[in-house]
Amino acid sequence: MNASITHITWGAPSFWIERLPLFFGRQMGIFQRQGIRPDIKIFHGGPELMQAVHNGEVHVGEIGLPPFLKAFSEGLSARIIGSTFIQQLDHYVAARPDIPSLSRLKNRKIGILSRGSCDEYFIRKLLTAENLDPETDVALVPLGDRYGDLRCFQTGLIDASFLVEPVLSLGESSGRIRILARVGDSFPEYQWGGIFASTACLESHRDLLDALMRGYRESLLLIKEDMTAAAAYGSTLFKIPEAVFRRALERDCANWELDAGIHTTGLFNCIHVQASSGACRADIQPSDIVVQL
Repeated sequence: MNASITHITWGAPSFWIERLPLFFGRQMGIFQRQGIRPDIKIFHGGPELMQAVHNGEVHVGEIGLPPFLKAFSEGLSARIIGSTFIQQLDHYVAARPDIPSLSRLKNRKIGILSRGSCDEYFIRKLLTAENLDPETDVALVPLGDRYGDLRCFQTGLIDASFLVEPVLSLGESSGRIRILARVGDSFPEYQWGGIFASTACLESHRDLLDALMRGYRESLLLIKEDMTAAAAYGSTLFKIPEAVFRRALERDCANWELDAGIHTTGLFNCIHVQASSGACRADIQPSDIVVQL
C-alpha cells in the first residue's frame, strides 16, 4: 500500500445505496492503493451540499444533476467528472400499504428530502401526470435528516415518499410500505447521478481525481463480481439484514453504470427539462459542465 495517502473530502447529499462504492472501496483498501483516502461527509440534500462546495468544505462528491444545474446557473465553481453507478432514476415512490396507486395520493402528505431537491421536482412531475396539483392536492413535507426513515410512515408524519435502496427493500420486506412507481419508468433516458469536482480541485489536483475515479470504477466492479461480499459489508454499514441488502443490490443491478460514464442523451434531456422549468439557465451545454479526465 502506498505509504503516502492524500485525504480528499467527498460530499454526498444523503446516505443510501449510492454511497456503497465509496465506503466499500475504502473498506477494501482500493482508494488507498491509489494513494487516496476519501473523507466522506454526508449532507441532507443537494442545496446544502452545494453550499459546502461554495464554501470550500467539499472538493469532490456526488449529486443529482437537477440541483447541480441550478447551482451551476447561480455561479457554482464545479464541473461534472463522471456518473455515479446509479446513472438512471432508480428512485421509487412508496406509500403506506393501504394506498394502492399514485392517483390515490390526493389529500396525502408526501415526504421529500428538502425544498429544491431532486425528489421534489420528480414528485411534482409524477403527480401532474396523474392530474393532481402538487400545490393544492397534496402536502409536501421536507424531512431533512428523517428522509428515508420508515418511522415517518408509521407515525403519520407522511403517507408517501420517495425511497431508495436499501430502505426500500427493508420497508417492503417488513410490510411497512407498498411500491407505487419507479421514477425511471417515466424518465427512461435521463442522466441522474453525477460525480463532480470543484474547479479549484480540477486545477490543482487533476492527478488525484484521475486516481479517485479509477478507484471508484474498481470498487464498482468488485461489488458486481462479488455480490456476497458486498452484501455482507453493506448489511453492516446500513445495519439491515444481509438478505435484505442483497435484494437491494439485485433489484436494479442490471441498470448500473459500471464505467462511471455520462449518458449523453440523458444529460441533454436533464438540461432540457431543468431549463424548460426555469430551474437552470437555458443556454447551458453539456460541454459547459462536464470535464473529461
